[in-house]
Amino acid sequence: MRKRIRSLTAVMTALIIICAGLCGCGAREDAGQEKAETGASAAAEEAEGGLVRLALSSSIDTMDVHKNTEDYMLPLNIYERLFDIRVNPDGSTRLANGLAESWSVSEDGRTYHFTLRDDAFFSDGTPVKASDVAFTFTRMLALPESVQTDFADMILGARAVMDGETDTLEGIRVLDDHTLEITLSEPYAGYISQLATPSCSIMSEKFVREAGDAYGDTAETVLGSGPYMVTEFSDSEITLERNPYYHCHEDEELTVSRARFLVLAPALIDRMFREGNLDLLDVNRVNPEVAKDYSQDPEWQEDRIAFSRVEVQYLMLNVEEPPLNDVRIRKAVQMAIDRQEILEELYNGRGRLVDGIFPRGLIGYSEDNQGWLAYDPEEARRLISQVPEAGTVRLELAANSESEIRTLRMLEMVREDLSEAGLNVSVVSYDEDSRMYLRKAGRLTAYNGEWSADFNDPDNFIYTFFGSRAKTKDRSGNFSDEEVISRIAAARTMQDQEKRLAEYADLERILIRDQAVWVPLFSTDHIFILGDRVESFTPFWAGWGSLYLKDIVLKPEAR
Repeated sequence: MRKRIRSLTAVMTALIIICAGLCGCGAREDAGQEKAETGASAAAEEAEGGLVRLALSSSIDTMDVHKNTEDYMLPLNIYERLFDIRVNPDGSTRLANGLAESWSVSEDGRTYHFTLRDDAFFSDGTPVKASDVAFTFTRMLALPESVQTDFADMILGARAVMDGETDTLEGIRVLDDHTLEITLSEPYAGYISQLATPSCSIMSEKFVREAGDAYGDTAETVLGSGPYMVTEFSDSEITLERNPYYHCHEDEELTVSRARFLVLAPALIDRMFREGNLDLLDVNRVNPEVAKDYSQDPEWQEDRIAFSRVEVQYLMLNVEEPPLNDVRIRKAVQMAIDRQEILEELYNGRGRLVDGIFPRGLIGYSEDNQGWLAYDPEEARRLISQVPEAGTVRLELAANSESEIRTLRMLEMVREDLSEAGLNVSVVSYDEDSRMYLRKAGRLTAYNGEWSADFNDPDNFIYTFFGSRAKTKDRSGNFSDEEVISRIAAARTMQDQEKRLAEYADLERILIRDQAVWVPLFSTDHIFILGDRVESFTPFWAGWGSLYLKDIVLKPEAR
């Protein structure tokens, strides 16, 4: 048994943090934490075979994946998709069949033919049909509250559905219960990878229509064909159990038969894990100082999993706003920021610098575009001195006032570096709604962001930010080089993968090295700690906090 609290200092730290987590909470939070503390002792007694106990940092509003872009923990486990992305033993990824048993694509790259598995069933025992797939993608476009239209808007006829002109999606043909064709408006090389995202989870047409607007709000109003089903859903606790109708894929062995998620404050997550009442710890869910202990202390080494995120943290620069409308100033900003110091101080050095748009682990990542961006404050000062008005125009770094302390500290460190280089910089805090409004209006001068892969294709990164003038404005980059933008849009239609990836590498160089449209910062590691009942765990391929329960392998005595 691992030693849980290793010193008097650690005990005092834990007690101080627990007090900080409990003091000053509202009535609703107090009630939730009281229930969680009661559940803590019960969790130890009820650790029956096959149970895994996990923690969430906040409650989940809905399990309707079309209305949610944040909480994918439940969709990953209660739904299936046509495909999944799986992690190989060597850390590489592969595309795996999900509901799709086989597929083919036409010579022009527009029409995809899918054959579904005949042993796929929703958790109420009804079979998954091709008509459910057609319904899912149509609803993704037609639902007024949908936030997932980007994952279906390339299908032929999507615009007519989104505009309410029709409720039939022209590009989908259901051939029989197990076969269908999807035709795109133009070729899209990343389409199959895109179908593996949680956003493309397949729903039951009959069940969703009967549930109506309440779909996904309760355990009784959600249905999927994934390995698990929801049996309890509240603000403080969620329970998943095995779907009795789920058929395992060839490479699957489900050792978890039941999962309990408790919504807890960071201090309680730490305490419950140390006491043995949680089976897997996501270090991102505890307080930063405690996370540092888990990430660095040798006593956690044998149970620590450090998984590289497929992400890039960046500073977006508005190329229309003075002084950033001068490329010399943008390049100076890139050189003036000590990215390694930020990574060391705020992330305990757990990560790596990124010099482009595409992070390591993403298809399209190019080593040739790495290693060129060095911390060079002297050269930054020289470039700034060439633009006399640069020091008199204020450069505003827009902060989200609701961000965690670490993010706010990062912006302050950036401000210090840029100020030392000779720029007039201030950090201005906005509430989340105001910051988002200004960002979408193209009016933020500079801000920090983080983009993690939704699907394993470079289009997910470069097209999202620079695929059109509308997209560059939406991100407050306001990049307007029509030739480059057109090349980005055209690259997604290229069928020759080698030429396509070479094009992306060239575009990445132009955008970041030549035009300096943003400052690439770094990618970070995601740290997990195994509890005593867990034998092994494979994080989600992109390094998200959301995970597949089927990737948790319980020890034989815990099954």
